[in-house]
Amino acid sequence: MRVKVAIIGGGFAGAATAFFLSRAGLDGIVVLEREPVCGAHASGRNAAMCRSVAETSQWTALTSRGAALLREPPPDLSPAPLVTRTGGILVGTERATLASVEAQAAAFGVRHQRLDRAGLDARWPLLSGMAAEGAVSFPDDGVIDVHGLLQGYLRASRAAGVEVVTGAEVLSMRMAGAGMELTTRDRTLHADCVVIAAGAWAGVLGALAGADAPPFATLRRHLFVSARDRRVDADAPWLWHLDEGIYLRPESGAWLLSACDEDAHPPSAPEVSPVALEHLAERAALLGPGMQSLSIARSWACLRTFTPDRRPLIGWDRQRRPLFWVAGLGGHGATASGAIGELAAESILARLRPSTG
Repeated sequence: MRVKVAIIGGGFAGAATAFFLSRAGLDGIVVLEREPVCGAHASGRNAAMCRSVAETSQWTALTSRGAALLREPPPDLSPAPLVTRTGGILVGTERATLASVEAQAAAFGVRHQRLDRAGLDARWPLLSGMAAEGAVSFPDDGVIDVHGLLQGYLRASRAAGVEVVTGAEVLSMRMAGAGMELTTRDRTLHADCVVIAAGAWAGVLGALAGADAPPFATLRRHLFVSARDRRVDADAPWLWHLDEGIYLRPESGAWLLSACDEDAHPPSAPEVSPVALEHLAERAALLGPGMQSLSIARSWACLRTFTPDRRPLIGWDRQRRPLFWVAGLGGHGATASGAIGELAAESILARLRPSTG
């Protein structure tokens, strides 16, 4: 079977790329997802937080654009916003941290407000004992409908003619003329372009294709949900303490928390580490006495994938001309997916549809 674009991975990266390629009118697109359902790994296990300002300006260029698309999605993606604007707060104990956040917000036109300690305590009185110089508030951030976002990409892509195949693990890849040949258990595909958008499996697939893949790091992060807590304000903004490395937000009458842990883990469905709860308790204590005695009801882990310099890898492979990377998204896939899909589609179309002018 011959196709124009074979996208490996049905999470946010692959689904957004398929969406923007197909809405540009490109046909002959297939998405290959190894799991029985799309979004089984990082795309379905994240904290669903829309964060417009990220760690670096390169990332903020993508997250700020992606957040804008979540607030006002294309009609074929969703008829309603895909983020609930509860707001978000980035906290710092260092003035330099807050200055960097403000500078990025200003550079990319992200609405924000500097909060002094009194302003922070007014927003989050429960955390009045937390060590903090101040914070920056983002009123347009909030909580993403991650299921609606992923299914919106897939639904619109299918409607435009994209074939989405689950249970389709890619077993081999090789150069075949100007394109690549891929095999799964059930079929062989000849593609003009192969997009690796497979999260933690990006490096494995790059090696399978014979590419000089960067040494991706797949790092495990734990998330926890507390027991129901009468102190929870469902409309409270999420809060991320950048210098102490912990975030939390309301979740169905409870708290969703993460201690921003990172430990190496091979590509797989990660198990919960027995020491993760201890690490969370240490981090939560830094938020003040109000968070020191939380009872945890459930926990899970997800994998976040990084390139060596922690920049996203979105572009053509230097050695394997038909190979295109959408990888190393490092936990920003939900917020940035729209911008990433736009960027990837633009680059792919520029090669598959060269200008005749």
